[in-house]
Amino acid sequence: MKVKTPKYYIATYGCQMNHKDSQQMAGVLEALGFINTPKVEEANVVIINTCSVRQASEDKVYGFGIKYKEQGWVTKKGNKKVISKNKPLTFVTGCMVGSAKGERQRYDLKILKNKMPWADYFLAPNEEHKLPSILYKKKLIDDWGLKTLQNRDFEIEAKRDESKTAFINISYGCDNFCTFCVVPYARGKEISRPKEEILREVNHAVLRGYSNIMLLGQNVNSWMLTPTQKLKTRKKIGKHPFAQLLREIHKIVGVKKIQFITSNPWDFTQDLVKTLALPKIEKFLHLPIQSGSNAILKVMNRRHTVEEYLELVNEIKKETPNMEFGTDIIVGFPGESEEDFEKTIELFEKMKFRVAYISIYSPRTGTPATKHMENNIPLGIKKERHKRLMKVYEEYKN
Repeated sequence: MKVKTPKYYIATYGCQMNHKDSQQMAGVLEALGFINTPKVEEANVVIINTCSVRQASEDKVYGFGIKYKEQGWVTKKGNKKVISKNKPLTFVTGCMVGSAKGERQRYDLKILKNKMPWADYFLAPNEEHKLPSILYKKKLIDDWGLKTLQNRDFEIEAKRDESKTAFINISYGCDNFCTFCVVPYARGKEISRPKEEILREVNHAVLRGYSNIMLLGQNVNSWMLTPTQKLKTRKKIGKHPFAQLLREIHKIVGVKKIQFITSNPWDFTQDLVKTLALPKIEKFLHLPIQSGSNAILKVMNRRHTVEEYLELVNEIKKETPNMEFGTDIIVGFPGESEEDFEKTIELFEKMKFRVAYISIYSPRTGTPATKHMENNIPLGIKKERHKRLMKVYEEYKN
């Protein structure tokens, strides 16, 4: 009798950290004998790894249910939805779920369950390790398969992309609480991964042919900083642990390029500035500013001014003249006046960012901006500002 090989399907939305999480879950599934399929209808297990940075990201996830309707896995009987027993075992993971669980819950998990009745399990990012035990419970793997995963490092065994770049987490979570941001809720408290684990994974990736290393964290600069150091300005932190980590990775034979994302301006020390000049460090730095107006930066709870940002950029260019910059910008934030927006345009004309992710402000349930600030910029003005800033960006970029 021929036994069918079980298959899995993963849909990933959002940032590089979500992609790394999906790589880890794929690695676990393949260690258990599953094979990947690009067709959801062929899968025994479906994982939808979600993003909640903007409403549009969440809407894509809710829209995934259309695929289930097309396959006849979700039907209607009167006013009730009927879920077929023949549908694949379905997991919803990632930041939408993280925002509904844990100490920093933004909304009730019932909201997700009501909108996605076709999902069987909802796992926050820090719960994705439960995947094998659930598969065992649902009799998709046996106890031998479960035992083979004991004491295995899922970070190292991630199923990486075919490119030469290896995503490597150095920290998890965030404690910055920018007023618009969901990450401190979705990903939880900031935790630095031990240096030994990071270096072991880098060496393992190199042995598997990955010469480009991308270090991931919600704020890589704060890796291993003490609580006291985190409260200090960048000029008073002193020797920087992240700078030292970069230097150690730089020494590893086989590493050709080192990238990292994301950095924030307020803890980018002089020690770290000098480290950027090392030849293996990519000469592109993603350094989010979010607005060109100090008034807006203040209500965003960004711990820097425009002047301090430009001062940092000048310091970096002095040490590494060929460094290029990328950024994130939100237009239409509550209270943003035309004058505030014009200052963002001035910043773009001055900085000439190589890459800019420009987004329209999207209220996120449970964040301070949504709780305490009126979303008082009409959508038409938001769209018009987005269009104007994109035009400035595209003109100098081209």
